[in-house]
Amino acid sequence: MKVLINMHLAILMLFLGIHAGAQKPVATIPFEVINGSIVLKVKINNHEKPLRLLFDTGADGMAIDKSLADSLGLKITRSNNASVVGGNMKIEVSDGNDVLLENGFVLKNQGIAIFPQMRDHLDGLIGNTMTRNYVVKVDFNKYELSLFEFDQYEYEKGGTIIPITIPSGLFIIPGNVEIVAGKSSSGNFVFDTGASYNLICFRPFVRQHKLLTSGFQPEYQASTVSMGIASPTFNGKANSFSFANTAPIKNLPITLMAGGGQNENWSPGFDGSIGMGIISRYNFTINRKKNEIYLVPNHSFNYPLNFVLGSYLFRFNLKGELEVQNTIKATAANEKELKPGTKITAINNMSANALIKDQKKIDQLKALSSQSSISIDYINENNEPKKINLTK
Repeated sequence: MKVLINMHLAILMLFLGIHAGAQKPVATIPFEVINGSIVLKVKINNHEKPLRLLFDTGADGMAIDKSLADSLGLKITRSNNASVVGGNMKIEVSDGNDVLLENGFVLKNQGIAIFPQMRDHLDGLIGNTMTRNYVVKVDFNKYELSLFEFDQYEYEKGGTIIPITIPSGLFIIPGNVEIVAGKSSSGNFVFDTGASYNLICFRPFVRQHKLLTSGFQPEYQASTVSMGIASPTFNGKANSFSFANTAPIKNLPITLMAGGGQNENWSPGFDGSIGMGIISRYNFTINRKKNEIYLVPNHSFNYPLNFVLGSYLFRFNLKGELEVQNTIKATAANEKELKPGTKITAINNMSANALIKDQKKIDQLKALSSQSSISIDYINENNEPKKINLTK
């Protein structure tokens, strides 16, 4: 009888232990992925208008533009100097606001920065506000952001702990860039879910390490725009990039900030940003109390990196669909322009499903000679299959 009682107690303790380890979230918030970015739906101060805010770990707090702030009746309580990518600017701030998330969870007494302008397709951003009070977990498999209490939180298995520092409210990770093999440059990079690129190196770091003149071969020129400040960039490939204790990423598409405007005198205090091109390949957990981010490779981890063909930058989204990420240069007069987000079903009769499984097929396309004709099968805005020919 005593043996039976002890066995029952052991089973009970095992049951309780299992459930004690499975910590329940304080809140679970659904999100959308729009143009490769995490977007949360919120309401401010019980205003009926639903807003779409970018979840941006490259920002310390919340921000919207002035016209929206005026329409919501936000009261200006102070002014501040803000550092944005490429420069600095003076902004206004509204304190004491309540932010209602989509599942009914409320962030109380929030300060909201007010900028002259924001991204065109979104209403603003919500930065690292939630990470101050909670462990924040982002799951791209479920499209959920979950908040947990700090005490006794346990990570799921199969991931990697990335140590971080947090100056000025941003999460900084050490990394190494090799533009060409054997020439490594070490720096500190922001973990930035608000950035659509893979990796950008800021102007002071680019100038210090002579990255543009050390064998770098640009594929195209563009600009990065942050809160209305534009900085010219050169885009190409780095031989490799590694951060913290992760394996090097080979042949990484990289963005190098060129000189011009405010960025020549800009001193951000860090050397660049790791963007969503890398981050979205992981489900990640931010644990500010332990000064670490926990990364678990998700279903998209082995997808090919984005690539350039002709006038376009292509990528595989989280659903494994091939799509146009951006137009990088003017299309020929006789070519129909494909808009960002257009779904591509085949290139040169190689299906998107075949391309996602075989990097060599993408390399064959990229190796085509200049002025080669490229056939593109795509789905138009009316969900109809179409085909066009482009020039590489």
